[in-house]
This record gives sequence, structure tokens and C-alpha cells, in this order.
Amino acid sequence: MKRRSTVAAFAVLLLWSSPALAWDPFREDRRIEPASPERDPDPDPAPFIAPPPGIYYVTDTYVADVVTSSGPVTTYTTSTIHESTGSYARVLDTVGTGASSAFDGTAFNGRRALGDGRSVAGTYYENYVLGADGFVPVSIVFFQDDAEIARLLAATPAPGVIKPAPSVPSTPSATTRPFPPTCCAARSVPTIASPTPAPPKPIRPGISLLPVGAPLATLEVLRGRAISLWPRAFIDDREVPVRSWTVIAGDPGDALVTSGPGAVPFQTSWRRLAPPGAAYEVVLRLEVDTPDTGRRIVDAAIAVIVRSPALDD
Repeated sequence: MKRRSTVAAFAVLLLWSSPALAWDPFREDRRIEPASPERDPDPDPAPFIAPPPGIYYVTDTYVADVVTSSGPVTTYTTSTIHESTGSYARVLDTVGTGASSAFDGTAFNGRRALGDGRSVAGTYYENYVLGADGFVPVSIVFFQDDAEIARLLAATPAPGVIKPAPSVPSTPSATTRPFPPTCCAARSVPTIASPTPAPPKPIRPGISLLPVGAPLATLEVLRGRAISLWPRAFIDDREVPVRSWTVIAGDPGDALVTSGPGAVPFQTSWRRLAPPGAAYEVVLRLEVDTPDTGRRIVDAAIAVIVRSPALDD
């Protein structure tokens, strides 16, 4: 009897302590939610390359040169369209009426002339495209902006004014005896003046980064980066060969040579920065000797701005 009581009590204890038979009121709230799949991180935005100083994004694209007349006034303008082709530009030179520019003859649309032969005023721009190696120059365009008033010929009579007929010398009558020709009078021989030789045309010098590139007034280089500068010379819109060149002024940097023939560029680099707001100026003296020009000496200058970061010294 005692043994049965012990077994019954042990069974009751097992039933009371079994967690399988217990009721948990918060069981539904503790359900394990499936883990959400991990989101891929947003891709990094494409890198943005800031243009160098002076270069801006183009929003007005060149279309054509326009010449209009209203009465005696003729206007020279440039037509554009408001759109972007993904290109960039910078101002090269702004010239007045009749003034020459180092970029004359380099623009793909040329530069017109007024009725009296002077070149029109306007601005030269250089166009760039952004490539894998940075901003690459592709072309030069001239935006004309000028006007002129037509000049009437001095011989044109004013309205309502009748020009008098030219006077005709009267013929001597039969009763009028003309003076007999003099005998043995000394005749004056007219002196023929020799023609005055035309003055020599001016030579426009320049320095460029390529043998056929546009001449530059300012150049930006990295510190310690070796560059080649080509001497150039032009008469009107025609290039003439440079026979030799020599560095005569300025800071030539770490130049390999300071003089040479025109077919060899001036090679150098700068390993130190100029004072803030300043630039290194280099002046090359060019010798031009052709059948058209003879031997002529001109000086070409360029301002060099050295930028950081520096290369390893």
C-alpha cells in the first residue's frame, strides 16, 4: 500500500512539472519572424571631375555667323541655340575692331572683315570635351560682335543738286592769230619718282604645346611635370617656319637646353611653385628667315602657372 502511494505521488509531480502541458499566454507574441534579406548597399555615385579654372559647362551652342543690314548700319553677330552638347569652353581672347589676335586663323569659322578691310570685333573661345584623361581641347570658335555705318562716296551729289557741266576751252577764231611756237626753248623733263617699297608685314609670334596647336598666352602645368613648348610664327593667317629660338628672359625652370633650332621644342619643368597670385614668365627670342620675310627677330612670351600636388622630387 505504501508503495502504491509513493508511485502515485511521483506521477502527479511529473505531470505538474512538464512544460509541454503548460499554457503560455504570450506564446503567439513570441513568434520568430523570418530574417529579412540583407539589402545591397547603394552604388557609389559616379565621380565628378571639376573643370580647371576658367573652363565652364556650355549651355548655348554656336550655330552660325549672322550679318544684317538696316539702312546704313550693318551688324555682325553670332547665332546660338540654347542647348548643351556635353562640352565645355573657356575664353581665349577678346579683340576690338581692327585689332589683331594671337588666335587669328585658328577658329574653324574664321573672322570676317568690315567694309573698310578691318577685322570685326569679338571673342575667341576654345571648346573642350571630358575624356578619360581629363579635359581635351577640340576646337576654337570666334563669336563676332560688331557694327559699322556705310560711308557714301564723296562724289555722289546730294538730292536736288545739279552738278555744273565742265567748262570747255573756247576755240580761237579765224581772226585770232595764235602765238607761234617758241624755238629752242628748254623743255622740262618730268621726274619719275621711284615706287616706295611696301613696309614689311608684322610677324605674330607664339608658343604652343603641339607643333600644330594653337598658340597660348597662359599655361597651367603640374609641379615637376616635363613639358615641351613649340615656338611658332605667323604672318596674317599663314604660318612661317622658325629657324632658331633662344630663351632670353624669365624663369626657364629645369630646362634641358635654352636654345635650339625651330624644329626642336623647348623642354623643361618647374619643381617649385610661384608666389601666390604670380606665374613664371618665359620669353623666347625667335629667328625667322624666309624668302618672303628675310631675317627677322621677334619675341614670344608665355605665362606658366605651376599647380599642386607636386610630383616626387
